[in-house]
Amino acid sequence: MTEQHLYVFPEYFELHPWGEGEGSSLLGGSEPSTGASVGERIMVVDTRAHQNCYLVNPVIKSYLELFRKPRAEAEALEELARQAGCPPEAIAATVRTFFQRMRRAGLLRSAGADLREDSTWALTPGQVLGEYRVGELIVEKPDVALHHARQVGTGMPVVLKVFILQGPRADCDRELFEREFSLMAGLAPHENICRLLAFHPGEPCYAALEYAGSTPLRHTMAEVFLPLPERVRIGAEALAALAHLHRHGLLHGDVHSRNFMLTDEHRVKLIDFGLSRRSGDAAEEASVPHGGLPAFMPPERIEPGSLSISSRPGDMRSEVFQLGVLLHEILTGHRPFSEKVLWKRLAQAIRDQPAPRAVWTPEGVRIPEALADVIERALAKAPEERFPCAVELLEAWRAAWRRGARRARAGEHVCP
Repeated sequence: MTEQHLYVFPEYFELHPWGEGEGSSLLGGSEPSTGASVGERIMVVDTRAHQNCYLVNPVIKSYLELFRKPRAEAEALEELARQAGCPPEAIAATVRTFFQRMRRAGLLRSAGADLREDSTWALTPGQVLGEYRVGELIVEKPDVALHHARQVGTGMPVVLKVFILQGPRADCDRELFEREFSLMAGLAPHENICRLLAFHPGEPCYAALEYAGSTPLRHTMAEVFLPLPERVRIGAEALAALAHLHRHGLLHGDVHSRNFMLTDEHRVKLIDFGLSRRSGDAAEEASVPHGGLPAFMPPERIEPGSLSISSRPGDMRSEVFQLGVLLHEILTGHRPFSEKVLWKRLAQAIRDQPAPRAVWTPEGVRIPEALADVIERALAKAPEERFPCAVELLEAWRAAWRRGARRARAGEHVCP
């Protein structure tokens, strides 16, 4: 990215006041961390697909509106610094991280020729692509579009992930897109991992994926009444998915609660292998971007002093930390340090403060000490103090629940 490269907040995104109870999801899946009360929230609606909407606070709204006319990232940084009355370098790291989140969400698009404006491969409901009939758009990002679809003949629901990027960056990004499904195709099936059903490398380039439901864990753990055994089972299934990857020497690369879906039968499915890679593969470490939501960032990937995100790749112990955040969220309904709104404060807490202990479920049930101990070890600041991989974390989780269940006179069948 250069300072001269221009980005825009497209006109097809409209801003509307939000009323409580309206169906939408908060940007980044981080409800408390937007810093906006109900009365302050604004809904960003994609007029091309009205199910694609986000809730933002006034600060995010004003930031996006800076890009209603094409401008460079550096120019926006200078304007924000002027408004805040501080030097640009004081907020550069926070703004850069936020800018990347807006790009990943598709809210900021390239104003140049390297990102498509009208894709040759735009799909319409009812269109037949291979053996699949295209349904409604789920979400569109700068490089890919996801659609509901059904297999012609059987009616089986699937998700189509279509590569839509054009221009100079397309070849490089398409290589990563194809690599994602090459890894999936080579992985032994697992009941808690979304299955690759078919991959078409031609034009358009797309993959057909198992339909894994429409509910991410992020939107369930705090909002739905769940008995403790059910929360423990959900945690065990999420761990089982990562343990399967780690057994085969793979890293998921982007572990967080929006990449775990709950099916209609309430089973966990791990999705989105776009940042996956082989553990210890130097070539892939150099070529594959490193993911991670801020709330799930391991302390070793946060630089001391600057608190910027390190370019050093994570490893299995890094993903164990991310799983610790996930388990805390599954049992308590919230993430550690969820009260930290600004990246600087969140990063300092992740690096320096002990993670709050998991004590109560949202239903007011006390969490067994043995389970809280497992989460605490997974969230250790020093990587060497954590479980070495998800396989051992899963074993510890199952053993802790068996101990806790006996004390609580509960059944032991909840862990898979």
